[in-house]
Amino acid sequence: MMTNLYTTIQTHSSLPDIHQPIGLFLDNDFVPSSNGNKYNSINPSTEEIITSFYVGNKNDVDRAVISSRTCFNHIWSQTSPTERNNLLRNLASLIKRDRVQLAILDCLDAGKPYHSNALGDIDQVIELTHFYSGASDKFTVGSTVPISKNKYCYTREEPYGVVALIIPWNYPFAMACWKIQGALAAGNTVIIKPSELTSLSILYAGQLFKEAGFPPGVINIIPGEGHKVGIALANHMDVDKISFTGSTRVGRLIMEYSGKSNLKDVTLECGGKSAAVIFEDSDLDIVLESVTKGIFHNSGQNCTANSRIYVHESIYEKFIDLFKCFTRKTYKFGSNFDLFDKHCTMGPVISRIQYDKINNFLNKKSKKVQIITDPINVEKGYFIPPTIVIDIEQTSDLMQQEIFGPVVCVYKFTSYEEAIKLTNNSEYGLAAMVFSNNINTINKFIKDVKTGTVWINSSNDEEISVPFGGYKMSGIGRELGEAGVKSFLQTKTVHVPIH
Repeated sequence: MMTNLYTTIQTHSSLPDIHQPIGLFLDNDFVPSSNGNKYNSINPSTEEIITSFYVGNKNDVDRAVISSRTCFNHIWSQTSPTERNNLLRNLASLIKRDRVQLAILDCLDAGKPYHSNALGDIDQVIELTHFYSGASDKFTVGSTVPISKNKYCYTREEPYGVVALIIPWNYPFAMACWKIQGALAAGNTVIIKPSELTSLSILYAGQLFKEAGFPPGVINIIPGEGHKVGIALANHMDVDKISFTGSTRVGRLIMEYSGKSNLKDVTLECGGKSAAVIFEDSDLDIVLESVTKGIFHNSGQNCTANSRIYVHESIYEKFIDLFKCFTRKTYKFGSNFDLFDKHCTMGPVISRIQYDKINNFLNKKSKKVQIITDPINVEKGYFIPPTIVIDIEQTSDLMQQEIFGPVVCVYKFTSYEEAIKLTNNSEYGLAAMVFSNNINTINKFIKDVKTGTVWINSSNDEEISVPFGGYKMSGIGRELGEAGVKSFLQTKTVHVPIH
């Protein structure tokens, strides 16, 4: 073990320091990048450097692909579902053991409040890893098709081989595991590119994969910038599938690169502009708790955040007043903006670039638009308070574009027909939320809305055992649940004559 490939990260006084790997993870070892380049990881709550770590380039991607292909051809493709089950169970135990360390890293690296956010993300990963360990021998089976007395056919569900995974910065460890665990359960080897903004937790986890018993080359981790590592993976002729989560703009490029290279299979989970629709017969106590969490949790940096809220005109004014009060009571920065404060429920946005982008959206509003927010006084950190926008036009950028921050637009409607028209008036189709006590209204909404997920009288109430993905410009394919394994399998049909 090269000592210069690890560093000690000092954390909160009541929590352990972390022995942090900073190299690329190749063949179960941490190694420098081929050109020695590093990237500074910045704590978004303090703007201070946490540490520096190595970032890859095309040469490192080539090394990773060779490693993954060699492992798949000679080792991993020969494993049984039971063996993969046992390895994933081992991994779940190790993640549980190092739950605190992983949560600390996502807290520092991504600006997640430790108690109200980061720990919950890791708990979801533990549950998810157990789920996919059990999926190894359940979602990978084919079927038999009787044809005639002289013939039958059967299908085999086979892994693609080498799959590349590209993840964003808003859920660094959780979203990585959404993809990794499903791909491994299906029998693929994996190359993952975390966001250069939030690579620490998945790098730390590299040693957990090794300790769990995964052979060298089953998982390779190459941090780096999208225009270097991401493009190299998307263009690589020996990568069989790519799964990407991020912006719609980059998702389009991933599709383009796939088509121009080896036509690798593509799964995309892209942008969102999810609408919550509140009908006049809704239970406002449920509504307030749901939509407030749905937009302000994780500082609004959620693909499915209900960043548009449509409220029936008969309860609009009442809702606005209650929404303001509930938001002020529920979402607060910690004492001295400390993410480890037990009362902290709101953190910063990820970076200076994101901070400026969100404020530019707010500064471009028209004169008649009202912005409701509580001003804050902070000397450092990318903190934006919960922000409610009213009296806004449907054509406004604030209403149409994904802001990806703690900003919500509220608008009134008069009829069901108007509500569904407003909801579907978006290029995105990731999720929608409907609030009503009328089962007929709910069932009609479910049928009429053009989104991949619909929450009824709730918002962002995730379940790892059901499919997740979007319509329209929000993506292609599904993750999680059975789909999270099936998306990493391809079907082979076998014709069997009977003589």
